[in-house]
Amino acid sequence: MPEGRDFLDRFRPAGAPGSAARAGVPADRARELAAELDPVLALLDGTRAECEQIIAEAGRQAEQIMAAARSEAGRIAADADTRARAARDEATRRVLAQAGERVAAATTAGGQDADRAREWAAQRLPALVAKAVALVRAGLDGPAGEAAPGSSTPGGSGPGQPAGGPAGGGAGPSPDGAGPS
Repeated sequence: MPEGRDFLDRFRPAGAPGSAARAGVPADRARELAAELDPVLALLDGTRAECEQIIAEAGRQAEQIMAAARSEAGRIAADADTRARAARDEATRRVLAQAGERVAAATTAGGQDADRAREWAAQRLPALVAKAVALVRAGLDGPAGEAAPGSSTPGGSGPGQPAGGPAGGGAGPSPDGAGPS
C-alpha cells in the first residue's frame, strides 16, 4: 500500500514547460503566494487603516499650519508696510526740516548781503549826489564859466530841484564804475 506521501506526490506542481518531468498538476504560483501571504497581510489591515488615519490627520494639521502661516505672513507684511510708511514719513520730515534750515540760512545770508549793500549805498550816496550836482552845475554854467540864467549860486539848489540832490534820492552807477560788492 502506498504511503500518504506518495499519494500526495501525484499532485506536486509541475515545473516550467520543458523537458519531461514527472507527471503532475501545473503549478499556480499566484494562488500559492496569495494563500501564503493573505493571512499575514490580513493582520496588517488594522495597521494600514491606522496609517491612513494618521496620514489624513497629518494632512489636516498641515492645512491648519499653512493657514496659520499665511495669516502670520499677512500680519507681518501689514506690519512691515506700516513701519515702512512711518520710516518714509520720518525721512520726509527730516528732509523738510533740513530744507527749512537751509532756506532760513540762505534768507539770513541774503538779508546780510542786502544790509551790506544798503550800508554801502548809504556811504556812497552823498558823494555820488555831490558829484552829480557838480556835473549838472558845470553843464548849466556854460563853457566860459558863466552861470546860466535862472541858476543859483554855488552850494544852492537849481531850479526845480530841492536842496540835497536830485528828486527821488536815487543814484545810478558812479562815473568811476564802482558799485556794491
